[in-house]
Amino acid sequence: MLRELTSTTMILHWTKMLTVFILFENVKGWNSSSDTVTVPDIINLQALDMWRLEMEWMMNQNEEERNQTYEIQVGRTTNMDIVDSMNVSKRSLEAVHTLVWTSQLPLNCVDHSVRIRFISEASPPSSWSSWKTIYGEMNLAHNQIRLFPDEQVLREGSTVMFCCIFPTETHITSLFFGKTLYEVINISPRVKAIRVENINATNSFGVIFYHDRNSEAAHNFVTFPPEKPFDFRCETEDMRLVYCSWKIQRAPNLTGDRRRKYTLLISDSKAVGCDVENTDHPSCGFDVIQQQITYNTTLLVTNSLGQASETYIFNITDRVFPVPEHLEVTAGVFDSLVILQLDGCFKGLLLICQIELEPGGIKQDLDKNGSDSMQYYAFKLQHLKPSTQYSIRGRCAVQGNDWGRWTTQRLFITEPLVTIDLWRQIRDHPNRTVTLLWKTVSSDSELYIEAYNGCVSYRNTERNVCMTITQTQVELTRDLNMSDITVRAVIQSGLSEPAHITIPSAYIMPREKRIMGNEKGFQLTWTRDSTTTCDYIVEWCMLGVALPCNLQWRKVPANQSSLNLNAGYFKAGVLYEFEIYGCSADGHRRHEKQIGYFKEQKPTQRPTLYSSPNITWSSVNLKWSFNEKDPSHTGFITRYVIMVQDDSEAASNLSYFIQSVDDPCSKSWMVSGLEEDRSYTFQLAACTSAGCGPETTAVFRTRKNFYLLMVKVLVPLVVLVGCCVCLWSYRNLIRGFPEEAFGFLHVKALDLDEDLYEASEKIHTLMIEDCKWCDVEILDVRPITTEKPWLTGAEDQSCSFITPEVTPPSCHLTTDLTNFTYVSCVQQDLPSEELQTEATKQESEISGFSSDYVTSSHATMVQIHSPGQSQSRGALSSANQIAVSGRQQQQL
Repeated sequence: MLRELTSTTMILHWTKMLTVFILFENVKGWNSSSDTVTVPDIINLQALDMWRLEMEWMMNQNEEERNQTYEIQVGRTTNMDIVDSMNVSKRSLEAVHTLVWTSQLPLNCVDHSVRIRFISEASPPSSWSSWKTIYGEMNLAHNQIRLFPDEQVLREGSTVMFCCIFPTETHITSLFFGKTLYEVINISPRVKAIRVENINATNSFGVIFYHDRNSEAAHNFVTFPPEKPFDFRCETEDMRLVYCSWKIQRAPNLTGDRRRKYTLLISDSKAVGCDVENTDHPSCGFDVIQQQITYNTTLLVTNSLGQASETYIFNITDRVFPVPEHLEVTAGVFDSLVILQLDGCFKGLLLICQIELEPGGIKQDLDKNGSDSMQYYAFKLQHLKPSTQYSIRGRCAVQGNDWGRWTTQRLFITEPLVTIDLWRQIRDHPNRTVTLLWKTVSSDSELYIEAYNGCVSYRNTERNVCMTITQTQVELTRDLNMSDITVRAVIQSGLSEPAHITIPSAYIMPREKRIMGNEKGFQLTWTRDSTTTCDYIVEWCMLGVALPCNLQWRKVPANQSSLNLNAGYFKAGVLYEFEIYGCSADGHRRHEKQIGYFKEQKPTQRPTLYSSPNITWSSVNLKWSFNEKDPSHTGFITRYVIMVQDDSEAASNLSYFIQSVDDPCSKSWMVSGLEEDRSYTFQLAACTSAGCGPETTAVFRTRKNFYLLMVKVLVPLVVLVGCCVCLWSYRNLIRGFPEEAFGFLHVKALDLDEDLYEASEKIHTLMIEDCKWCDVEILDVRPITTEKPWLTGAEDQSCSFITPEVTPPSCHLTTDLTNFTYVSCVQQDLPSEELQTEATKQESEISGFSSDYVTSSHATMVQIHSPGQSQSRGALSSANQIAVSGRQQQQL
């Protein structure tokens, strides 16, 4: 155990002795070699800019080491405060060594000094070289505050120190960068600084650095080094100039002199500077090199902080994308012409161009061989809408390549559609004229029509007469050779589409047909015309108005034979005339004519009655004048109504009757069944389906019936004369007969059955009752000789119709022996004074009936016995006188 401890102690002792020996030998070698190593010589020290310090030094080439290491120290201010120390390796073959050092503090702020020494692995380092100093502006004599850096481009994300140099009597307490206050660093008695870390990029206006007095400020800019461009490619549109474009990952933030610079290096020989204004779509161009197909291009991007580059190699024939330099549009109404103008050196290439129309997305393509001169591609757009805005654009391509870019969209508006609806009105009376009428319909409501151009051509000649018309109608003298007429509207863009119409050489008048409208208007129908090939024209006009006819018309396709016209076109109570024309190659010819009212109204005119009609004792033949076809009527005259009123006192208020004349063309009417010698009022009115109009009133009196009067006078006279003639031979025999033998002559008969009935009704002496059985006794009552004959009024006072003195009768009895009808006697219980009055009344009433002759001279007394009635009703009078008419006696 002891032996092991002793061995360990001996090993440690000898180890310490060996270490001391080695250290001693090394120190001895260093001291001896330091005297022989060469000290580097700083031959140049300069400031490249505000931040970079460039130093150059030389070294004697006695050393055999190929790579040499140098230690460099950078001191600041007069105190030589070491701010940076570094080791740098350089090749020994270089005669002059160079190093660029970058300072965080601007070199203008304070003095900066540099010293260097050589470091070798085989020998100790050489001695330090003398300090080499570059002086700042703090030593310059001035009394102003100086701020650094100023007007400099700083790198984004870097750490930068900002300094302030001020006079001795000035005190700086705070410094600001932007709007931020930073801690002040004392660099020297007259220099203060701040340290800003990770500075951010600014806009093009930069950022300011200032002190607390805010009287002076330094203006700087913060940016970033350029990035490598991407999507770099080149192409040509006309084979004359090549354009290269690229994209930028991050848009630069500085402009003007501080912006990035772009340079194109073409085929490693030619450099082209690029003035890039639009950083969103940067591009640069160069001229095509003749006979060169393959191009090697490099894009170099630089700024004050660095540079970047990108290379692109291409075959120019694959990078041709033609773009039309001009697009021209000639707009029409329904069609438009588009011309693409292409300029370039495209000889030997097959080109294709395309246009696109919006709205609609219509595309058209056109192929053409390329050339070295101007080329035009014409496209025709069809089926457009008038007065409509469209946009058009175009593009071209080399066959096999992608399409070139679209041209700028071109807006255009199609021309307005001016449609002239032309019609004519042909008249033969009083002069042969043709009146042209037209209506203009435009798709543009604000279109101004300056005038109209009308041309007339003639058959069998080349004569053509044109005129300028300012109205929408014109009247021409009709010529049998007049053929076609053309009318156009003169507008700002030129002439509208023409409207044609053909004037027929002759035409016929069709039959007239009556129609009637309804609440919806007119529903016109007509028969088809096999000769009509183009269309039908329906024209209509108001008739019977004082103003000229406002002619209207409407076109109907040839395959239709009906037309509905809205009620808004028409007025009630006005007659309208509709004429249907069929169109053929020879022009429009009349096919049908129809007249009618939209709604009929009562007539407003009254007929005129003639004042001297043909009048008889029982009729009046009325005559009147009235134009039932007058177009001013408010409806079709369908009939006349005649109202006849009896004006006599005997007539009642309701004593009138109405007669209708259903023929509107009839102007006379016989009113019969009138009473003689009476005054009648006649009212005559014209009627339509809506009712009758105002009446015309006239009063006429019927004549007396002289023929009936003569019959009434002559018949009794003839009978009397006949009787006298018959009795003339018995005149001697009759003289010997007593007077009683001619008592039958006292019987008086009424003229007619009607007279007997009226008399019996007035005197109320006959009351009809049913009689089961009667006993009739006929008695001959002879008159008393002392009484006067009946002609003087001597009759039986009990039942006499003639005597003025009437006694109360026992009964009134009338018998019709022909029909064997028996009427019972009724006792009239009347006071004596009433009987007297009644008798007087009967006498007066009966006296009003005329009796032309007496047919009986013997009074026949009839006594009727009826069972059960003789006691109740009283005894019958001894005699009842019965007057029987001449006709009843004849029946007996």
